[in-house]
Amino acid sequence: MLKNVRSHESYLSFVVEQLDELYKDKAFLKTFYSEPIIWCSLIDLTDATMLLRHRYSSNPRGRKPRQPCDMLRSLMLMHYHHISSIDKWVYTLKTTPVLAVLSGFSPYNVPGVGTFYDFFNRLWLGSTPHLSNRNNRKLKKPRKKGKKNQKQEPKNPKIVEKLVKRALKNKDIKYTPKAHDQLQMIFQSLFVNKSATQGLLGDTMSLSILGDGSPVVTGGRPYGKFLCDCRKQEIGNANARDNSQTLTLITVGIVLEKSTIMGEAYSW
Repeated sequence: MLKNVRSHESYLSFVVEQLDELYKDKAFLKTFYSEPIIWCSLIDLTDATMLLRHRYSSNPRGRKPRQPCDMLRSLMLMHYHHISSIDKWVYTLKTTPVLAVLSGFSPYNVPGVGTFYDFFNRLWLGSTPHLSNRNNRKLKKPRKKGKKNQKQEPKNPKIVEKLVKRALKNKDIKYTPKAHDQLQMIFQSLFVNKSATQGLLGDTMSLSILGDGSPVVTGGRPYGKFLCDCRKQEIGNANARDNSQTLTLITVGIVLEKSTIMGEAYSW
């Protein structure tokens, strides 16, 4: 049961107190950890507790859970340091006290691997970690292959036209709840809304959607069909592929390469 919610000011006081106790030489922190210290001090994740309160038990008995804002901040620090393994991250927290303190934990009381996986279950609304079931797909009649160097016919012809007509008719679009809805709400409340309030997104009531048709190399099939003759002309490695390996570059309003929260800039 979540009782006491630690404010961001209380978190900052905890960080200052712990770092003063652990590191007498501040030059070490300034040289190696100045960026993550500033980064964590600017991001207020207090609202994460309210957003995730319904995912915790209401029974006051039992062991007190970790603060959701601390767990979320720790996962963000893990991503910041390009670590993708929970086991490795827990080991890093235990061997690097400054990262444990920045997460919001006491360096002598770091959460274990199981605590992080329990937090994942609170973030993920699905009953299974898989996005789709493992049922075998229904076999369909194979499509006829085209001639050599000829593109296949689109699987969904005029799909864009159908979507536009549907939007113009103002039909109610039924939304089916997704397993990642909680993550979307957290991202919206903690980052997007605050960025909009700061004026970083411009006029949110008048956003423009621009598409220049630029091809972007994606993780499509490595055996895609080339549409150019760059190889014949010996112009190096061509990245022009069919639609399975290209994406239309869509820009909504402003390209958000960097954002600013609480007056300082940091990379998204």
